[in-house]
Amino acid sequence: MEVINNSENAEYEIKIFQIDKSFYEFKKHNLKNNEQIINYIVNEHRIKVKDIENYNKKIVPVLIDEVDYFTYVYNEEEKDAFWKKFIPESLSNNLVFKVQQLSFAMFASIEDNIYAIVGGGGSRVIIRFQNHRFGLDFFEFITDLNEDVISIETRGISGKLTKRKDIFKDGLKLVDILNFTNIPSKINIVLKQEIKDSVFDFIEFENRITTIEIGSYFNIKHRIPFKSLHLLFKKINEISKSETKKSLTSFVEVKDKGVISSIYREELLLQLYENMMDLYSPARGQAPKKLDIEFVHPSKIQEFYEAEFYIFKFKGTRKGHHFQNRKSLYYDGLKLVYESLENLNLIEFKKVISGLHLYGMRKKDDITHAMFLDHIVCEINVENRPIFQIDAKWFKVENNFTNTINEICSRMIDNNYLNSGIITEKWDDTEDEDAYNRKYHLQNNYWVLDKAIGQNIELCDIMYEDENTIYFIHVKNGFDAKIRDLSNQIQISASRFMNERNSGSEDFIVSIIDAYNSKDVNLDKLIDKDSFKAKFKTGGKNIQFVMAFKSELKKVPQIKNNVNKVQSNIAKYSLIQCVREMNMLTFPIKIVEIEKL
Repeated sequence: MEVINNSENAEYEIKIFQIDKSFYEFKKHNLKNNEQIINYIVNEHRIKVKDIENYNKKIVPVLIDEVDYFTYVYNEEEKDAFWKKFIPESLSNNLVFKVQQLSFAMFASIEDNIYAIVGGGGSRVIIRFQNHRFGLDFFEFITDLNEDVISIETRGISGKLTKRKDIFKDGLKLVDILNFTNIPSKINIVLKQEIKDSVFDFIEFENRITTIEIGSYFNIKHRIPFKSLHLLFKKINEISKSETKKSLTSFVEVKDKGVISSIYREELLLQLYENMMDLYSPARGQAPKKLDIEFVHPSKIQEFYEAEFYIFKFKGTRKGHHFQNRKSLYYDGLKLVYESLENLNLIEFKKVISGLHLYGMRKKDDITHAMFLDHIVCEINVENRPIFQIDAKWFKVENNFTNTINEICSRMIDNNYLNSGIITEKWDDTEDEDAYNRKYHLQNNYWVLDKAIGQNIELCDIMYEDENTIYFIHVKNGFDAKIRDLSNQIQISASRFMNERNSGSEDFIVSIIDAYNSKDVNLDKLIDKDSFKAKFKTGGKNIQFVMAFKSELKKVPQIKNNVNKVQSNIAKYSLIQCVREMNMLTFPIKIVEIEKL
């Protein structure tokens, strides 16, 4: 069929999406071609809106110039608008508040790809099945990274606490603002004339500036007719076959489900099994191997830290196992798995641990929930290349990643090092973090606030005050994946303290004081509430957050000046990201390495 525009020559600004054909449900239901996948997506929406009458009614494609189009429209039943429920009946009598929403989705099937556009409530049709990085992935084929940037939204690879949006002045280039520890999620840029004239030469742009928005979709912010949209589908499909592209981040998400399940996940499960046996089996050694693992919810990080207690549940059981200490949840979960195994073999271990759920609770409500395995942040080595599981996703890195991260991390430690003699006590290897912190308890101008929890957040482990500055010192034993946990703690604490200070509230500080004074170990050094609160008034002393750590590595007893010898890339980029984020919070951060005894 020939491509023609609508008789009314309508033009619209269109967002183009792509269906992720690797989505697990498609394989589960043995869907073999694009037509089956599209009809499955539509049927899933019909189930959601209870359109049982049309369930399994096939949408027949219309072929136009090598593209199969599938059009789906659903008009939801009329219902009362929200406002009728909001205003008193005396104000709504005899007025019609009925609304009807259109759900529209059009799929374009080209060779092995499925693209889509939506209207009204149509986003709900495809959202579960779309490629959430399609726009960004496609743009990598056409960019030289020299475009003018208007705004960018990113999330830090070291945690979703670092999600942010930046807006830039004219003239700043994309290459100047890309950050190798961040993954872009949405970018607005000016479309270069060279790209207009080459890639999109079939669109009439006229002589004006055109911008594009890329994220989960590709959106040229310019009205086009259907004929141009059709050619745009074909052009995107053609360009996506190229093997040449410019990456927008050093981290590349691995989407091949086969590679993830058969290689990465198998390697992780093997390491977890060996770690469990090293820790809990009768044949365990005196010094079990430590895995470089951090344990945190994959998306709700702050809620996970603020939970009052945690519950593990195995698949198919109603019984819950309650735990209080967030920092030991990885070991608690691993021990539960060990104790539930009838046979201590790898096959049964995989089955049991893959069915372990974890809930973060506040009173009777669960505020976080994910599988045990999805809480794990780790780095594994596959074919001598670092592979990361972060936020329940797998990433590989570009070839220059290791050298770059070593250089930046080393520079940041040097530039932000705390040289003043505040952390003076040496750390005996036999001491845990609690024992080390308590060394400062009776020293002048120090307060050990470790485990003094206010609103489910620690302000710091140790507080120190001199004539001009108050130091909030966060302490960690080890320079490995635990630095990501330390980074998250610092940022959550700083954010809560800043919000409290800006609002004029004292609730957070008061709750910290009350928690501190309630502990028997602090009876010999109680805090006077009024004088302590006065320390933090706006316009008073400077506030300085401090990241303090001790190396546990035998081969690298000192991290400073030896970053290139440390294997944990998670620790390095977590430190880098923490420094950058704290600078944005207006609280500068200092770094200090605690000397061993």
